[in-house]
Amino acid sequence: MTADGLRLTADGLRGARVLVVGLGRSGTAAARFLLKAGAKVAGFDEETTTLASKPVAVLKSAGMKAIGGWRLAIGDWRLAVVSPGIGDSHPLVRALHRRAVPVVDELDLASTLVSGPVIAVTGTNGKSTTTALIGAMLQAAGSTVFCGGNLAPGRPFSAALLGRRKDYYVVEASSFQIERARWLKPKVAVILNIVPDHLNRHGTLRRYADCKLRILDRQDEGDHAVLNHDDPLVREAAGRGKAAKHFFSLKDVNADAYLSSGSLWSCGRKVLSASRLRLPGRHNIQNCLAAIAAVRLLGAGLPPIRRTLATFAGLPHRLELVRRLRGVEYINSSMTTNPSAGARSLEAVAEGRAGRVIVIAGGREKALPTMEYARAMKKYAKRVLLVGESSARLARELTGLGFRRFETPPGLKEAVAAASTEAAAGDKVLFAPGFASFDQFRNFAVRGNAFRREVGNLD
Repeated sequence: MTADGLRLTADGLRGARVLVVGLGRSGTAAARFLLKAGAKVAGFDEETTTLASKPVAVLKSAGMKAIGGWRLAIGDWRLAVVSPGIGDSHPLVRALHRRAVPVVDELDLASTLVSGPVIAVTGTNGKSTTTALIGAMLQAAGSTVFCGGNLAPGRPFSAALLGRRKDYYVVEASSFQIERARWLKPKVAVILNIVPDHLNRHGTLRRYADCKLRILDRQDEGDHAVLNHDDPLVREAAGRGKAAKHFFSLKDVNADAYLSSGSLWSCGRKVLSASRLRLPGRHNIQNCLAAIAAVRLLGAGLPPIRRTLATFAGLPHRLELVRRLRGVEYINSSMTTNPSAGARSLEAVAEGRAGRVIVIAGGREKALPTMEYARAMKKYAKRVLLVGESSARLARELTGLGFRRFETPPGLKEAVAAASTEAAAGDKVLFAPGFASFDQFRNFAVRGNAFRREVGNLD
């Protein structure tokens, strides 16, 4: 397989001049593989702290040239591997395009070089949970599995190129990663849902959706796509690409995996009662159904699927129980980085407990509609504590809905203290920001750990 004359094999990369743009988690993983493949690698990053970090120092000692100014990174590269967080509007990326340098994503590059089938999971919400579920189910069925990609915590896909061959490669794929994809062709593509997110980069919901749906475009008749029948934007993709289409649904018993009479089913066979799932919320039932549909296509039997569903408790920062203190549960859902995810988290925690949940929410804006989350707060919340850049906007929306049981403490520490004072035995304190973390924290994991720390300090 080629990219403007560059043969994409480990041998074909030998001696090729490759620029890695962005030396974060995915960039450093890509650079490690490229150096091992014998490429002549340069790495660019604008952050001086990143350039001075230990991972970059290791790469430099292995032969990578580190570049701190984007103009210095312009050159006659055979290939540029660009971090998904760096958009095409960046001046270096624009310069690379002008020079006709192939610009690819680390996940896309790895997808062409691994030697086993790829299962790629995308959508707005639930990607990490579903990716981890599929990986766990396949492992329970006796397969060797690499599980990673955009998954956090997890390993970038190119890390798989440095290890032993696996039976399956299960990866989470973001819209940023699929946007640049030239070669990504999953054996099984899973699309969970599409709701507004990242509109500050993609501009419109339709363009954002198209980035997600591009995951289907290179599939052929021997591949499979697992689609959410309940999501109109996803269901519309049934005619896109050549893969066989399969569906999961909370409503339609004609789907390949579905919910009926309180149980999860696969092609007419009962899998498990929903009451036995450890993952809370209807949105997680959807995630489980998607995983069931995907692994059944790969030949996994029902016993390992059942064992996984009955034991899988979720990932860190996703409806994670942090502590019980004086009859109050403190729940960390820092991964909710868009308002729709915030609403789903609140609905899951509030099942049968309307008026017993204290919500801590807010963060950096992404030009997304927030009324769905505000309405969920009005319906379910005992009190709402708003922090971060979005607090003023959310306060206006809650006031407009006639909900005035909110306050805007100066930071997360004060919000946790206020929630502790307000909460009574039987209540739950839910940290579900519904916005990006970058106004105050480096990423959602750092933000979630800050919540854990503040809850741990309560006495």
